[in-house]
Amino acid sequence: MSGITSFIRGFISILQGMWITLQNLVGRRKITLLYPYQRPDISPRWRGIFYLPYNDEAGRINCVGCTLCAQACPTGVITMTKMGAGKHASVNAFTMDLGRCMFCNLCIEACPFDAIHMSTRFELASLDRGVSLLTIDKLARGGADAVERTKRTIEAALEQEAAAKAAAAAAKAQAAASAQPTEGSGA
Repeated sequence: MSGITSFIRGFISILQGMWITLQNLVGRRKITLLYPYQRPDISPRWRGIFYLPYNDEAGRINCVGCTLCAQACPTGVITMTKMGAGKHASVNAFTMDLGRCMFCNLCIEACPFDAIHMSTRFELASLDRGVSLLTIDKLARGGADAVERTKRTIEAALEQEAAAKAAAAAAKAQAAASAQPTEGSGA
């Protein structure tokens, strides 16, 4: 009798499995998207492609070239070239190799200037390996135009600072020259 009981239990379990399959096939709504034509809803916390925000008030990219993001990166995908110094510092070259990036978010957490962000853009596939190498023109919000405006802003600020230092040095030299006694005075 155990053989017949075993057969009946097996047959019932097959019918139960087919019933569940039929319910899922007919009863549930479809969750498949026709991808290029229908886009999925992306969470705002999605770790997508990086970008460097442009600050309209300051007229420049927020990055000052402190290299904290490059130091925090475990795979070393970030390289940059700094221009300027002090409060007028920025970068004129910033490169990320997304082919080696783990999208771990450590570079963003390390940045004290809120200068690097991750977008919700997720299309990273390409047949060209060079696409994964992002330069500052591709990373900056506003593209090459934003990079050029940043360079002009930093160069103008550096020129103003140099002119102010030269004027201060000239005023100091003038004050020192006027404070010295002349030969004909009674001193």
